[in-house]
Amino acid sequence: MASGIQKYTVVESNNLALGQAGLDVLATDANEAGTWVAIKALGGDIPIDAVTVSNGDALTSFTISQGDIIYGTFTNIEVGTVPAAARCLAYRG
Repeated sequence: MASGIQKYTVVESNNLALGQAGLDVLATDANEAGTWVAIKALGGDIPIDAVTVSNGDALTSFTISQGDIIYGTFTNIEVGTVPAAARCLAYRG
């Protein structure tokens, strides 16, 4: 099996893009470990304290605007205080 950015076949990557592996709703002040391929802000802006990626540089102290999605291979997500109506969706990969 390939590694790095060629880890998934075309069919697998299309399934991941469609969210067919499922998702997790991350709560306020969550510090979650796992494997995700996308993070989406739903219903409001989502403050992110830190994101660890398996391929590239870690990200710290940023906000995902409502409706935006960031893509990558994330292994740890630290969420800040999420507004009451907002949800942080992390798509499994």
